[in-house]
Amino acid sequence: MEYNYGNLIKVERMRRNMKQSVLARGICSISYLSKIENNQTTPSEEVLELIFEKLNINVPVYFDFSQQVDKVREEIQSILREAVLTRKDEEKRKQIEKYISNPVVNQSKELYILLLITLARFDLMPGGKGRYLNELGWLEDQLDRDNKIRYLLMQSLTHFQSNDKESSLQLLEQLNEQLPTSNIPDWEIADMRYIMGGLYYKSTDYLQAIENVKFALGYFKDNFYVERIIECHLIIGLSYKRRKRYTESLSHYERATKVTSATDLKYYNGMLYNNMGEIYSLLGNQEKALEYFLESLSYKSDPKSKLYSVLSLIEVYAEQEDSDGVIKWLGNGYEIIGNHEGLEEFHHHFEVYKNCYQEHDKLKLISSLKKAVQYFEAFDDYLYTNKYALWLARELRENGKYKLSTEYYEKSIAIMSRWD
Repeated sequence: MEYNYGNLIKVERMRRNMKQSVLARGICSISYLSKIENNQTTPSEEVLELIFEKLNINVPVYFDFSQQVDKVREEIQSILREAVLTRKDEEKRKQIEKYISNPVVNQSKELYILLLITLARFDLMPGGKGRYLNELGWLEDQLDRDNKIRYLLMQSLTHFQSNDKESSLQLLEQLNEQLPTSNIPDWEIADMRYIMGGLYYKSTDYLQAIENVKFALGYFKDNFYVERIIECHLIIGLSYKRRKRYTESLSHYERATKVTSATDLKYYNGMLYNNMGEIYSLLGNQEKALEYFLESLSYKSDPKSKLYSVLSLIEVYAEQEDSDGVIKWLGNGYEIIGNHEGLEEFHHHFEVYKNCYQEHDKLKLISSLKKAVQYFEAFDDYLYTNKYALWLARELRENGKYKLSTEYYEKSIAIMSRWD
């Protein structure tokens, strides 16, 4: 067993924002402490005890836990695997956090890094705070090849969340090169490919999104992880929709609904039916679209989720030039919004339709369209940026503002060429 004392000391010191000179004072030289932290030397038990005492680290120096390493490794890997494949994040996170003070983990370099990798992975799930990814970065030079690949994916996801999409995509390219020759287990590669597919989808690289998520889908189907199967079909369906391959898109949604009908995962139907309604709307079958949008609404409880269905209904009635239908669902939409916060996007949508179909005010409509384009462009929502830019261009042209109209047409063309 390779001892972990250097990593343990380094991370604990940096957690406390303590300089090496402060920790080394009265114990050893700064250069010697640096060698300890970088695992370049094995300190005496006396030096270790003094450093541990100063950092308030409680790890027995005189007891060898090496016989327990395999057992603890299996426990940690099993908990992460269960969390990832079954989506029981919160429950499993609490189980993993109990290992932070485990003496076997703190003594073994292998287990300590495994725990940091696992905690960092949980930090990227809903409710995570990102603390452990930073700490993992302090030990990047101590990671083996497979753990560096895992770290690459976490960095890519973090860059994307920070809106640094170029850096995120560069790391994804490295992952595509390195994953096939890694020794990472199949279940974890499937999850990594799923995450990569989601990042590619959000970056509008729909071909890469489909390729990666299909890889993940194969594993989840073979091992019957039903929730993950549904998630994969959703992303693949969305990617095909963006590529205007509506038949393939619809087929993946239908496969997902077959899974939900055979399980207790009916809460996915709200999202699935809404997407199926969008496909039928794009195919020109508005009656079928309305049927699915109304069905999707019946499965939803969260205000934001409900509002997506309401918006879809408004869009269909607008397509049919049914002002009464638009106004009716606008009222329902505003009622759902109520005093809820974090729903700014729907205010922009609804203001556009209100000014067009209820107020019949062209100047207000143009103003709300400008605000909508600006809002959705800031969030890289190309679908609605394009939709409202085209609508605005037409309104400006009808009002004789040809130069400004051309600018918005060009914005729309740029977005559509990017899709192509």
